[in-house]
Amino acid sequence: MNINTEDILPLMGELAAKYTSKESTSITYEKASQLMEAILYCIREYEDHQPEGEEILAVDHNMDVKTAYQLGYERVLRKVKDTQKQYNEMIKNFRSYGNRCYYDTFVKGIPGFFLYYDPRFQPQNHILTLDYPVLSSIEGLCGADAMKVYVNSGYLEQIFLKSIPEEYVRHVLKAYSGDCDDLIINLAAITERNLLGGWIAGKQINTRGYTEKERKRVYAFVNETSRETIEAVCKEGILKLIHYLSPGNMELVKYLMLDIPDFSFELKNAAEHGHLESVLAVK
Repeated sequence: MNINTEDILPLMGELAAKYTSKESTSITYEKASQLMEAILYCIREYEDHQPEGEEILAVDHNMDVKTAYQLGYERVLRKVKDTQKQYNEMIKNFRSYGNRCYYDTFVKGIPGFFLYYDPRFQPQNHILTLDYPVLSSIEGLCGADAMKVYVNSGYLEQIFLKSIPEEYVRHVLKAYSGDCDDLIINLAAITERNLLGGWIAGKQINTRGYTEKERKRVYAFVNETSRETIEAVCKEGILKLIHYLSPGNMELVKYLMLDIPDFSFELKNAAEHGHLESVLAVK
């Protein structure tokens, strides 16, 4: 949409009146900037995020600012509602595997978003710091958009982690670090990496440690294979793994593949320096 200041000012006035409950005709510069960003956020929501099933509907670039804002505001409300529904489903049997950051962020922190998020006057503020490092990037996202991606990431991780014996997850986390409960780490990535390492070694999921033969098999494969080929092999492994653990869940496949570039680099580096234990639970 073509938007200029003159188009927004009347809407700014209405929003400011609602903010002050019509008890004042003036607001601070900082609050005016906040309300301006609130309006632009909702308009962008209208322009950029077509609801599923409405993708073929073109955005009306001649629509007036107030209508675009209102439609965007309604979409923000729907997004928050959908995100809360997904969060409520995820949190029913949430497992943190002893990791404090994971627990504090998803169990203690995120409910605050649904309690205090302000879609009318500050939809651009998702309030929380979101300390747990999910694999999806939320850089450049804010408000309901950031929270939707973040909660969906947590939702996918719970599907993945709960499809694996809890004893195995805790074992590979402890092998990663004796202080794993206190570290800010992504649990799904550590677990995924060990499953892929075991797959390369020819191990079964439910067995701990690596035999000498299995370690040599991993070293030989990694040292004799380019990083690009390692990535391709790991992606194939993710497809086979999720076909077994959560058949047909391509969204989970795409999510876990986000870690493959970093994993292939770290695995290659660890093997070249003879320190496979820095990446995999080989002991």
